[in-house]
Amino acid sequence: MTTETPELEIPAKAGGKRRIILIAAALCAMLAGGGVFAWRHFQHPASRLVKAASQPISLTLITIPTLVSNLDTGDGRARYVRISARLQVEDSKDTAKIGPLMPQIQDAFQTCLHGMRPDELTGAGIYRLRETMLAQISNILAPLSVHDLFFVEVLVQ
Repeated sequence: MTTETPELEIPAKAGGKRRIILIAAALCAMLAGGGVFAWRHFQHPASRLVKAASQPISLTLITIPTLVSNLDTGDGRARYVRISARLQVEDSKDTAKIGPLMPQIQDAFQTCLHGMRPDELTGAGIYRLRETMLAQISNILAPLSVHDLFFVEVLVQ
């Protein structure tokens, strides 16, 4: 009787159970992270509105000095526009920061108005002017938050 010992057998690796446990732990961590992400970003919209409503926002109006500008008529006849406006910013502390930038805001208004025709300031043209100026003012006051632009007076002569 001969007993042969298999020399070609590969011994079982130590740590196979450890690898399975580590993979299972990594999968559990990824699932938990996905659950937290989904809970935070896809929660009920009403709860977000309650959170937003509970934080008071102080809005401040800043008066832009009255501007008088000539319009592009194309026929050589002088036409003028007088505009008074107000900016609505988020915090009253921002008013001190906006004061030194007021000449740039006035220049943006003048530049925009010089290229407009008198018929562009009727109807929806006022809305387009407001949206254009709000975008330009937001760029000028970049780190500060501008909520709205209100025209107090628009007079075309």
